[in-house]
Amino acid sequence: MAAREKFAFVLFRPQSAGNIGAAARALKNMGFDDLRLVAPGTLNSRDAAALAVHADDVLARATVYPDLAAAIADCSVAVGTTSRRGGYRSRANPLRAVAAELDALAGSNKIAIVFGREDRGLTNRELKLCNRLITIPTAPEYPSLNLAQAVAVVAYELMMAADESAAAEIEAARTPHFAGAARAPHFVAAAISDPMLARMEEALVSIGFIPDDNPDHIMFAIREILGRSGLTAREVEILNGMARQMRWVAEGGHRTLAEKRRAGKKLR
Repeated sequence: MAAREKFAFVLFRPQSAGNIGAAARALKNMGFDDLRLVAPGTLNSRDAAALAVHADDVLARATVYPDLAAAIADCSVAVGTTSRRGGYRSRANPLRAVAAELDALAGSNKIAIVFGREDRGLTNRELKLCNRLITIPTAPEYPSLNLAQAVAVVAYELMMAADESAAAEIEAARTPHFAGAARAPHFVAAAISDPMLARMEEALVSIGFIPDDNPDHIMFAIREILGRSGLTAREVEILNGMARQMRWVAEGGHRTLAEKRRAGKKLR
């Protein structure tokens, strides 16, 4: 159960109070209780309570945030959900294929699972704040799930992954040389790495690696690469330094470097 407490389910601008209530019920069914709402607007609380049924405690504790960045600020990993394909979204992994990995990460990281609004899901703007993407495989004729249904499916797969992990640890503990389950590293919070990514984008534009009129395509890929690998605070600082140095070189610093090399001086 400890790992399940590390998951936050974030509904971005939900339009239906009933979906909020049904999502709360699904979370309680699967053993989760951290429900977060981003700018839900004015919704009928009675409709939410009616569909929450016996999950009124989860609904009552749901926290409201003005924007997505605030809702995931305390999370090391932000996982966006999408049913659409193509472009950056083509890198989305099937939920079941990564559920066990997410459960392992939850051993030492707070993880946000982000769901978009009912009519259009998450836009590229919101996906920029997510460092992983998942999708729920469905029939191609009608791939879009109801919001509360999507929450239920994700919560179920994470519950099953947690249960299988716990069972494996119990079984492994019975062996003579069991040394304890391997723990996933603690990653730096997305809110800390986002400024680094902004600096990296500026640096890559300055050296001509990505076009300044459409940097998102490459930056989405870089965000996904870094999100998959995970970053410690020290690694974020190294990447910050790289970005600053690239900009300095692109903005004239290369002349200083050339002079130092000719004079046989240390570069730094």
